[in-house]
Amino acid sequence: MNVAQVWKLLDLRQINKMTKEKIIEKLKDIFKLVIHNNVDLSKVTLETNIIKDLGVNSVGLVYLVIGIEEMFEVDMSEVTFNTFETVGDVVDFIKENID
Repeated sequence: MNVAQVWKLLDLRQINKMTKEKIIEKLKDIFKLVIHNNVDLSKVTLETNIIKDLGVNSVGLVYLVIGIEEMFEVDMSEVTFNTFETVGDVVDFIKENID
């Protein structure tokens, strides 16, 4: 195991220990790149609706999925436009699928 693999492992362990609120904070970094309609991200909660409240469209969802895969290193190949309704759905998916 090389140094990069050790750091990756340690980082994944940190993600495993993250609270839902901390995951939301990391997701906000992705939302900043995906959402371009001046949504106040400080008000994002587990109950926030991705489409209705954040205004994410199908193209935005693709970028959201890519960002989540990169940031949390989870496989989202089975995700469809209807997989997630709320931010809480995304958080639960992340917590359930971290390697």
